[in-house]
Formats: sequence, C-alpha cells, structure tokens
Amino acid sequence: MNMIVLMTAAGAPLAMLGLSTPDLPQRNCIFMIHPQVTSAVFESKEGKIVFPDRPTEYPCSYARKQGGTDIAFTNQNGWRFEVRIGRGDEGSWRASLADDAVSGRAFSPFGDRK
Repeated sequence: MNMIVLMTAAGAPLAMLGLSTPDLPQRNCIFMIHPQVTSAVFESKEGKIVFPDRPTEYPCSYARKQGGTDIAFTNQNGWRFEVRIGRGDEGSWRASLADDAVSGRAFSPFGDRK
C-alpha cells in the first residue's frame, strides 16, 4: 500500500497519505492535498489538523495483519493519527490530541499489493 485517501466523516475528499516503500514495519508518510478538496474542507477543523503548517514527512508504523493494515504516526502538532484499512481496501482514520478527536473514512485506491 503506497497511498491512502482520507475523507471527512461526511465523505468529502481531504488528503492523500503517501507512504514510502518498501513495506517495512517503519515507513515514512506525508500528507498531500487531495486534488478535489474544497476551500471549506481545507479550512475545516479536519483540514487544519491534517495540514497544520508546511508538508512534513513523518515516521509511521505500518502493520499488515490478517484483517487489514494499520498505520500510525504523530504529526508536528502532537496529533496522533491512526489509519486502519480493511481487507476490502476501505477503512477509517482518526486523529486525537488529549480529549479532542476527529475521524473520517479512508480507502486505498490501489489496494494492499505486495
């Protein structure tokens, strides 16, 4: 899996999470603006959490399991991201910081190819 599309809980396109290769337990990932993001979504709470400043590469854990793939990392503002993609290439994402959290839908358009 090299790219995951993140959407808001309402299903609006938000970001693409690019993942480095090869498949290792520790990979690097970076958020890219989804080409269909609207200014309202970019300026939303989710947009400000996903894109807090300039693009930054994050070390992330990558675990392929029987039920799917889990990816986790912390951004430069301390938000902890957890992305889970199931066997059907669809899943969810969640970002949390203390008692605050946002979440949405996620999918891998190219699947979890080896």
